[in-house]
Amino acid sequence: MAELVAVFLFIGVVAYAVLGGADFGAGFWDLLAGGARRGREPRHLIDVSLAPVWEANHTWLIYCLVVLWTGFPSAFAAITTTLYIPLVLALLGIVLRGAGFAFRKATVRTEEQRVYGAAFALSSVLTPYCFGAIAGGLASGRVPTGGNGDAISSWVNPSSILGGVLAVLACSYLAATYLTVEALHRDDRKLYRYYRDRAMAAGAVTGAVSIAGIFVLHADSPRLFDRLSGPALPLVVLAAVGGLVGLALLWARRTIGTRVAAAGAVALVIVGWGVAQTPYLLGTHLTINEAAAPDATLAVVVGVAIVAGLLIVPSLVLLFRLSGRGDVGVGERPFRGGLTEGERGSGAGMTEGDSGAAGRAGPGGTAGAGPGARGASAKGTRGTGAKTARAPAVPLDPATVRSRPRRWVPYALCAGAVTATAVAGARATRPDARWYRELNTPDWQPPPWAFGAVWTPLYASIAVAGGRALNATHGPERKALAGELAANLALNAGWSNLFFRLRSPLAGLAGTLLLDASNVRLLARVARTDSKAAVVLLPYAAWCAYATCLNASIVARNHEPRHRGPARS
Repeated sequence: MAELVAVFLFIGVVAYAVLGGADFGAGFWDLLAGGARRGREPRHLIDVSLAPVWEANHTWLIYCLVVLWTGFPSAFAAITTTLYIPLVLALLGIVLRGAGFAFRKATVRTEEQRVYGAAFALSSVLTPYCFGAIAGGLASGRVPTGGNGDAISSWVNPSSILGGVLAVLACSYLAATYLTVEALHRDDRKLYRYYRDRAMAAGAVTGAVSIAGIFVLHADSPRLFDRLSGPALPLVVLAAVGGLVGLALLWARRTIGTRVAAAGAVALVIVGWGVAQTPYLLGTHLTINEAAAPDATLAVVVGVAIVAGLLIVPSLVLLFRLSGRGDVGVGERPFRGGLTEGERGSGAGMTEGDSGAAGRAGPGGTAGAGPGARGASAKGTRGTGAKTARAPAVPLDPATVRSRPRRWVPYALCAGAVTATAVAGARATRPDARWYRELNTPDWQPPPWAFGAVWTPLYASIAVAGGRALNATHGPERKALAGELAANLALNAGWSNLFFRLRSPLAGLAGTLLLDASNVRLLARVARTDSKAAVVLLPYAAWCAYATCLNASIVARNHEPRHRGPARS
């Protein structure tokens, strides 16, 4: 029974992250939209997309809190008496965010709108960061079973900082993806490109931070790292694939499946975290069964959760469908089927009152327009100030979109291969091993944390360059390039096993020399097909050469074979 309640609780966590997280991410893009003039249209799209659903999405937060304190009271007490600072900040952020979002549309003065807009945007970043920091504190075991743990170190630590940053980035990726699809529904090319570029950037940065997080978790949360690279690894890989598929669909201007792919990627990351924590509720010490309430209470929780699901979920689905069609809130869609450049920006500064006065828009993009009213309404549309006729619209061409080649597949394959390489290398690397600490290393060796910071962008560059080069080749040349890249990544992952698992700097030197030779071959082959991709690979080859010099220095300083045999720890 306790496990079933935990599943219901986790369903609420995933739903809140996917739905409420997109709302928080919209505030992130609101913060970066620029001044009043430049950010008017992006902010208007945020307003009309968010207004009908943002309050409903917080239903999942209430659901999670109720299930947690009823089904697992001891865990709830431990969390609230230890992590009360980020919890209070998160709740304060939710209140300020709602107030700012509501009041900035109701005020008229620009100064007041800026104040409320800043409250909405800043709290939209603060709240997901605090929730991510709480997750990091729980996962790393910094919440004691009896509660009253350290109020600062429990959420100010490497795992919590990683969790907070990833939460903000994931929310921004979700929001940019949802807003890109919304712009496509409105046939607004300008906003489509605006949010598509930001979704691509957010997805790339999220992936890079996730790779860097491998090294953070390895050092700060070893149990979570072992579980994420073990039982939960398939979910992590699927999450990476889902993120890449979502970005590819955005680039191809597809609306069907794009939001599902992005939401699925974020949901799989959270589910992977849950699988990694099982069977503990507090990370490393309090199990689900130990924290559970009596069976009678759990039975009531299960019954209430089922009834609530039957009542709430259909209502939310209906709300999202109506909102998606523009039938509720300020999200009316006068844009589908063609839109002029002037009409796209006409409603950017409108409030709810303005849009209501303007009336319901017809397919031609004019308020209250009938079949013959298009020319006249261009002059009288409320809020535009336009006095002359506009040029005809050029809507997106679905036929052209469908004919676009699937150039995202090589990028997806390269990203998956690079991610597997990074995980395999991280699992073998043991910089805290006793034998490694006893080695005589040169003064110019970077600190351990620097390697993760350097390898993260290098791995990303391999994925980008590999996908670009594979797209530029065909037939046997593409197969040869793919084989060269696969061999290079295998040598990359193999070095950690040669150096750390065999405890042999000499074997590591041999491995890195082979990697250097492979880099030369790979650069030469890539340069023949795509010179820009070869330039992207140059930092990777340079760092490997530096690593070879470092490894050779370690061999020279430790020429006596004191450490032999496979690692046992």
